[in-house]
This record gives sequence, C-alpha cells and structure tokens, in this order.
Amino acid sequence: MHEHVNRTRLLLLIAAAGLLAVLALIPPAAAAEPPAAVPGETSQSPRIAAVPPAAARPPLTPAETDALDRLLAAWERRSGSVQTWSCTFYKWEYNAWSPPDEKGDRLAFSESTGEIKYAAPDKGLYKVTESRQWNPEARRYEPQRGNGEHWVCNGTSIYEFRHAERQLRETVLPPEMQGRAISDGPLPFVFGARADKLKARYSMRIITPPQVADQVWLEAVPRWQADAANFSRVELILSARDLMPFAMQIYKPGGQDRDVYQFDPKTSLIDKGLDMIRDFSRPMTPLGYTFIREDLEASGRGGR
Repeated sequence: MHEHVNRTRLLLLIAAAGLLAVLALIPPAAAAEPPAAVPGETSQSPRIAAVPPAAARPPLTPAETDALDRLLAAWERRSGSVQTWSCTFYKWEYNAWSPPDEKGDRLAFSESTGEIKYAAPDKGLYKVTESRQWNPEARRYEPQRGNGEHWVCNGTSIYEFRHAERQLRETVLPPEMQGRAISDGPLPFVFGARADKLKARYSMRIITPPQVADQVWLEAVPRWQADAANFSRVELILSARDLMPFAMQIYKPGGQDRDVYQFDPKTSLIDKGLDMIRDFSRPMTPLGYTFIREDLEASGRGGR
C-alpha cells in the first residue's frame, strides 16, 4: 500500500478497537492484579508482561485453534453492529533513546494524550492533543511545543497534518478502496473486517497470561511482507469486565522499539456522541500551511 496509508496511525488505532470489542467472549484465565498505571501521573506505560517472540512459539493446539476461531467468528458478528466509537488515549513510545529508571528498566522516551473517533464503514480521526519528551540533559519530561500528529479519513481521502513541514496533505483513495479503506488498510482488525482475512494475513493466537483474570490478550504477527514493513507484531488487551479496549502494544520492525496505547474507559463512547459533519469533514488548512493533494494509485498498494 502507498507510503502515506502505511504510516497512518489512525488506521492502527481504529484497527485495535474492532477486535478488542469481542475478546471478553473468550473465558478469562485465573485471577490477578490488573496492570498498574495512572495515565497523566507517571511516565510508565501499563505493565505489559513480556511474551516469547512469535518465532519461538509452538504451533497452536487443536483446543487453541478452536478458541481462536470462536473468538474471530464472534468478533466478526459483533464488530459489524458498531456504527460509531470515540475514546481518549494515552501513548508511550519506547526506542533507543528511552531513559533507564533506578532499576535499569527502560522508561518511555515520550508520552502523549489524544483522541480517536470512528464511524462505519471507514471514517476515522486520530489527534494528539498533548505530548512530553524526555530531556536527557535536564533528566525530566518536558512539554513539546507545536501541534502533534493529526489524521482524518472521510472514506474517500486521508488528510494528514505535517506540522514540521507546515503542510496539510490530502491523499485521495482510488475507487476500489473507497468505502473500505480502513478494513483493507495495514491492520484489518477493524469494524466490519472478516475472520478469514485476519487468518490469511496474520498468524494469531490468544496469549493471556495464566495469572490474568480481568483481561484477554491477543497477538497478531504479519504473514505478508507489506504488513511486516509496518510492524513485527501487535498485542491487544481488553478489559473483560466491561468489554472495552484497555491497551495495545505495537512492536516496530526489528522487535525492539514499540508504541504502547492505553484507552480511557471513562471517555469511551459507542454509537453516540459523534458529529459526522464536524468530526470527519475536510479539515481547514491552517494559516501559513500549504495544502497538497495527491492521488493514491492502485498500483501503489501493498501485497504479499
């Protein structure tokens, strides 16, 4: 798929919601304390335990395969009924510049807050509203001036604010992608996606730790090279108590750098609270910005 679509975090976030929405239908494991993290009060992301790399995993057992098939079938039925969704998110980025804490564990290099919105079948919004970054000289997190990432998809175009370049870019989707750009995007874990497509593009398994009772975890590893260029694996977490998304962890190619998202259940709204015209219309070009429009050629789409 074209470079601009591949990099769209909007699609990655919306992708998590559809699949997470039905994970609680799988029976939870034994009791445990939930991850301890208070968004906005600490630079620590939710405590997500390490799991073995996918290459080291044994094949799924018949029972595991059956559980995964039931999950995906249930998700396909459930996700098709969702019309709109919105939520505040918290994000932590880990990379080679992430500072160590007093125990030597890596802390986030940057942390941010934002909002995501979705409307069936393929409208979406992703916007960072606040962010902080680690200053190694001062050894503290400092607010970042300027505007954060901001994407809007209205079903026929994807609009990207490139603040460093002072540009608003419109990528026009070809006719065969209009109406399904999100579900056919880099991650098809979205409202309206099909279980057979998920299994064709990704090696998937339920990875809920035995001691976790109030969450269900799922891992997806790309089978196709075009998908592997965007991420090496994704781990999704649902709060089983209320069926709402809790967190998502995206490993970059190479498996070291990662982005962690936590969704705020207090702000999560399903099938209410969206203004279809205001939220998904073409954004206004900010003063001093250049508007650039380009077509996404069908020949630029990714494949296996």
